[in-house]
Amino acid sequence: MKSYIYLLAMVFATPSVWAAECNMAFTHGVLIAPEHIRILQNNRTHVQISGDTQLFIRGEWINLSAEESLLLQQYSHGLRKFVPEIVSIAVDGVELGLSSIEAMFTGIGSKSQQAEWRELVRETTFQWMSRFVRTNEHFYLAPQSLKELDYFLHAELKPQLDNLARRTVGAVWGALRDALRHSDSNFERSDNQEWQSVGHLVDKINLGLDAKAVELEEKSALFCQRMQELDEIEQQLQQRLPALKPYDVVAEKD
Repeated sequence: MKSYIYLLAMVFATPSVWAAECNMAFTHGVLIAPEHIRILQNNRTHVQISGDTQLFIRGEWINLSAEESLLLQQYSHGLRKFVPEIVSIAVDGVELGLSSIEAMFTGIGSKSQQAEWRELVRETTFQWMSRFVRTNEHFYLAPQSLKELDYFLHAELKPQLDNLARRTVGAVWGALRDALRHSDSNFERSDNQEWQSVGHLVDKINLGLDAKAVELEEKSALFCQRMQELDEIEQQLQQRLPALKPYDVVAEKD
C-alpha cells in the first residue's frame, strides 16, 4: 500500500505531459460577469464586451457590422463557457485545502489564537486567490498559460498547503495539549502522535488535489482546443478591428 501511495505521489509531483504540449495562454486578465466581460491589463479595463454584442475599447463604443457582431458573440460565448470552468478547478483545489485546515482549529484555542491562525491562512492564500477569483457569478482569471495552471495544481499548491497545514495544525495541537495539561485528565499527546494527525490531514488534502489535477488532465485536450478556437476568432476580429490588436487575449506562447 505504501509503495502504491508513493507511486501516486511521483505521478502527481511533476507536470503532466499534455501541459508540455499545449502552449496556449491568456496574456491579459479576464473578468466574467453576468452583464459583461472585461479584459484587464495592470488592473485596468481596456476592453469590455457588454451583453455579448457590444464592444468598448478604452471606453469608446465600437460600431460593429452584422458579421463582426456575430464574431464577437461567438468570442464572448467561448470565454463565458471556458473561463469559469478553469477558474473553478483551481479555486476548488484551494478551498478544499483551506476548509480542511480551518476545520481542524474550529472550537480549539482562544479567540485570539483562532484569529491569528485565520490571519495566517489569509496571508498564505492571498497570492493564490489573486490569480483565480470566483465570487457568485463573477470569475477572474489572471494572465497565465495552461502550463502554469498545471504547475499550480501539481507543484505549487501542494507544498504550500502542506507547509500551511503543519504550521497551523501544529499550533492547534500545541494549544490543545496545553489546555488539556491543565485539566483534570492530565492528558498528554506525544510529538509523534501530533505529527501523525497533521500527516493524516495533509494526506487528505493531497488526495483532493490529486482529484482536481486528474480532472484538469482529463479535460486538457478539450481546453487546449477551446483556446485555439478562441484564438482563431480573436484573430478574425483583429483583422476587422485593428484597434483590438494590442489586446491579444488568447495567444500561443513559445
